[in-house]
Amino acid sequence: MYRLITFGGLSLVGDGVPVAAAANQRSRLALLAVLAVAGPSGVARDKLLACFWPDSDTDRARHALKQAVYAIRRDLGTDAAIAGTAALVLDATAVASDVREFDDAISRGDDAAAVALYGGAFLDGVFVRNAPEFDRWADAERARLQSAYLSACERLARTASSDGRQGDAAALWRHAAARDPVNGRIAVELMTALAESGDLTGAVRYASVHEELVRAELECAPDAAVLELAAKLRSGTWQAAARVAPRSAPPPDIPDQVTLGARAVERATPVDVELVPAVTRRRRRWPLAVAGGAVVATAAVLLGLPVMSGDTGRSLRTVLTRGTMSLAPRRIVVAPFTNRTGDSTLDPLGELTADWLSRRLLEANFEVVDARTSMIASRLVAGLPPFFRPRDEVVALAEETGAGTVLAGSYYLQGDSLAISATISDATRRTVVRVVGPLRASRGQSGALVEALAVRLTAALAASTDSRAGAATTSLVAPPSIDAFERTSHAWEMYFSRPADTTAVFAELARARASDSTYSAPLLMRAYVLDVHRRWGDLAEVVRSLELRRQSLGRAERAALDLFAADLNGDFVARFVASRELARLSPGSAEMPLLVAISACYLLRPRDALDALESTDPDRGINLLSPQYWAWRAAAYHLLGDLDGERSSVTQGRRRFPAAPATAVGRARVAAVKGDVAEIADVLRSERARSEPEARMLTQLAARELRAHGHPDQAAQLFARAASEPAPSASAPRAERHMYAMALYEAGRLAEARRAYGALAASDSSDVEAVGRLATVAARLGDAAMVLRLDAKLRTWSAPYSLGAPAAWRAHLAALDHRPADAAALLRIAVSQGYRLMDLDVVGVHDEPDFQTLRTDAALKELFRPRTGALQLP
Repeated sequence: MYRLITFGGLSLVGDGVPVAAAANQRSRLALLAVLAVAGPSGVARDKLLACFWPDSDTDRARHALKQAVYAIRRDLGTDAAIAGTAALVLDATAVASDVREFDDAISRGDDAAAVALYGGAFLDGVFVRNAPEFDRWADAERARLQSAYLSACERLARTASSDGRQGDAAALWRHAAARDPVNGRIAVELMTALAESGDLTGAVRYASVHEELVRAELECAPDAAVLELAAKLRSGTWQAAARVAPRSAPPPDIPDQVTLGARAVERATPVDVELVPAVTRRRRRWPLAVAGGAVVATAAVLLGLPVMSGDTGRSLRTVLTRGTMSLAPRRIVVAPFTNRTGDSTLDPLGELTADWLSRRLLEANFEVVDARTSMIASRLVAGLPPFFRPRDEVVALAEETGAGTVLAGSYYLQGDSLAISATISDATRRTVVRVVGPLRASRGQSGALVEALAVRLTAALAASTDSRAGAATTSLVAPPSIDAFERTSHAWEMYFSRPADTTAVFAELARARASDSTYSAPLLMRAYVLDVHRRWGDLAEVVRSLELRRQSLGRAERAALDLFAADLNGDFVARFVASRELARLSPGSAEMPLLVAISACYLLRPRDALDALESTDPDRGINLLSPQYWAWRAAAYHLLGDLDGERSSVTQGRRRFPAAPATAVGRARVAAVKGDVAEIADVLRSERARSEPEARMLTQLAARELRAHGHPDQAAQLFARAASEPAPSASAPRAERHMYAMALYEAGRLAEARRAYGALAASDSSDVEAVGRLATVAARLGDAAMVLRLDAKLRTWSAPYSLGAPAAWRAHLAALDHRPADAAALLRIAVSQGYRLMDLDVVGVHDEPDFQTLRTDAALKELFRPRTGALQLP
């Protein structure tokens, strides 16, 4: 039998396994959701047509509905799944649904069953393209179902309180507060229940959390009753109500209140072995990026910041209201091991152990969450208020990563020996299924101890978790020394806190390599930093060194190496393939799907980018702390020309990250497409208050979009404003000087632009952009001799790693000379040599001033057309 899950998201499972064919079609699942809510009365066909295909004519809409119903019946293997003619009905005996069962439970007064069924907001995060009526329907149903859920929680809580079960009442009010965190009445009830259960500290702490949320979300003070109760609790003047002797009534079945229960232990273990070790809270070092494929734009915001820094209230509200993640039984997450030695010099061993075990399990063909994602999730779990997550951090870590199996452990001293133990926990059943260890070795043999533990755990997991895995596919070298691991981790900290100071970072990596020459992670990190800074010559040397070690690298490391080599060669297809492999090897990671999306956009494959983003949760992991998910989602929709999708992405990103530069870019672009000059002005005012160079860049972007979408006069005003700003000094960063020169160029102040670009080219003869722009200025000024001279220079450009830029600038010259066929041919050559068409300001010819007169040319339009199907360069 199949089951449709609508609370906390939207998915279809059969015997507990997702139905792949249906899961790939969001609109089909949305159709099932509409039918599930309607129940036996069904939904009229005409209503479904208006809901999902409002812009299609009647015949096309009916055909689309017919095809959708046919596909669902085919995927489910039965025509009985959807019945009816004038109205369609979902057969509950063929496809059960949580929403139908929830409504039935509410109808019969079974509040406990209804609360247990509610796994999150109805259709949380579900968006169907070009179906505004569906969105309105989903919003209304979401509000109705949440209201019913809150009422059920309240009734159960009041019953528990009257029965004297204050702990159960607090748990129920906590669930209500998680769904409506700014509700003052619910906050008072939760604080009272916590205080009456004896948790006065928790009641006061929640008052602070609630106040912060209200001020952030509503920009006002909390309800007076909340402040009054908080004051009484803090001053000690609060008086508990008369207690009632608890009745022996079982608490309702609330999934995330269940803690680890009976523990099946492999054999007797010493008393000091921790059966369910807590995720370590003390260390704040950032983890080593094992694969080296992290995206710097997202990772940089994390280092050294508390989990809820910045937009605290919004981030916390997201955590409180997001849906639950389904757990994959075969997926394993390794928590950082806990240092119980009392010796702080052994702190790095906890992260080293988690890092190495993750690598070994991946090489043994297990589905394992990569160490970086595990560390991010561990940090998030440790930072969440305990009211709003499972009390057991092992379960919380599983729910953060979607892992059904959690591997955790601790290490301690026994005399002169170092001992280490690990537990394997089944998070789906909330039980510890096996304890491995303790294993012992001298303190100087920590690497051998970790390797021995890896061997034991591989065998134990093959027996208890995934019998298909267990055979190593490559021979990794021994675990690194603690010093090498610590220095590499420190180098990551240094880089993310001071990304411009690469000298100090590389010096620390050199010390790590000197400590352990067999350890590849320092080389991989060096390659990553060089790739980010586009230092291609240095990167080529590191890639050559890593290629000599390829056989000793793990699969994720080899995929990262392939990605570096692809960037070095300007091979976007290879980059896309490598990023997909990294994502496949990093289940639960939010970074790797983002890497795939970026790589897809480089290939002008926005639908692939959106598919990659669909595979990750914007409310978990690094996406909680960085706006890049929403920024690239908006960019993909922009490439498609889907304004509704772009606007939705920008709106959601702004709601979560209102102060982020990426949010400002999205707002400006959407406003420009609509010609909303007032909105653009508001964006520019707020951005100028933060960063003048960023404001100048944003001004030019908005002006280009205004020009591209039929508002040339407003665009000209913005270009003139950008050019009227004070010129940067000769010692200013080259990026700022380029930006100012471009403002002059766009504003038509060509003589000044010529001087600005000439100065840039004179100070660095390898600056191909300065030479290229200087050539286009000459073309606009009618200086044919200079154009010929610079065109010849671009044609014979010999600087290495130019990645197609000279050919791209020659395409600019061809476009200005009204030779569209030559321009398109040169751009194709540029792309084959490594030039990103996205560098022409995201969507190509409609933004770039040199191509304005050729926007309608068929060859150029074909070149910038979004791609699907087989992988190939544009």
